[in-house]
Amino acid sequence: MHGEATCASHPVVSRCALCARPGPGMGASGWSGWGIGSRCPRCSAGAIETQHDARARIPVVRAAMADIGIALTRRVRVTLADPAKLSRTPNAPPGVLGLTHQLGGPSGFATVAIEIASGLTPTHFGATLAHEIGHAWLAERTADVISPLLEEGVCEVFAGAWLKRRPDPLAASLRDAMAANPDPVYGAGYRAVRAAVAAKGIRAVLHSVTRSGSLP
Repeated sequence: MHGEATCASHPVVSRCALCARPGPGMGASGWSGWGIGSRCPRCSAGAIETQHDARARIPVVRAAMADIGIALTRRVRVTLADPAKLSRTPNAPPGVLGLTHQLGGPSGFATVAIEIASGLTPTHFGATLAHEIGHAWLAERTADVISPLLEEGVCEVFAGAWLKRRPDPLAASLRDAMAANPDPVYGAGYRAVRAAVAAKGIRAVLHSVTRSGSLP
């Protein structure tokens, strides 16, 4: 995913949980534990490990999302969480990198907090935060619950839009992985919403989703 070549003649003991780089496994130079797997030296370099690291990145992601018209009217706290803990959250999808916590009320849902897995690369962190900002943005604008496929599809399109603004091989690889994702909610939702955006435009899609809970 980093656009680098690796030697195919060496045995693959494990793969990086973030970029799928083949490697010799835990204990090898530069490799470290991450969540329930391991992380390669390339993904470890510059990773968002602490809340201080996150605070430096959050405004950049928020500003990029605002540039494409996705701005929150309420401030939502973003905190880092242990990736293994996130994966144990009830009903969380496999390999979850972020969660948006919401409270329901008579007028709809309000986002109260966003959790992002610690130890992500800046590219993974930005894409994950863009996705979770999408959930918060939808909660501010929809009183009715929309289908998981549509909601996750919209949020994945937001993440894809953020990745498209980053000119690096990892961002391009993550977008390709999103397009090929076999998941019936995240992958199918992304492809459905992206096709609607290509046909109708992003404004028409978001207007239809927030007004009727459906694609135009």
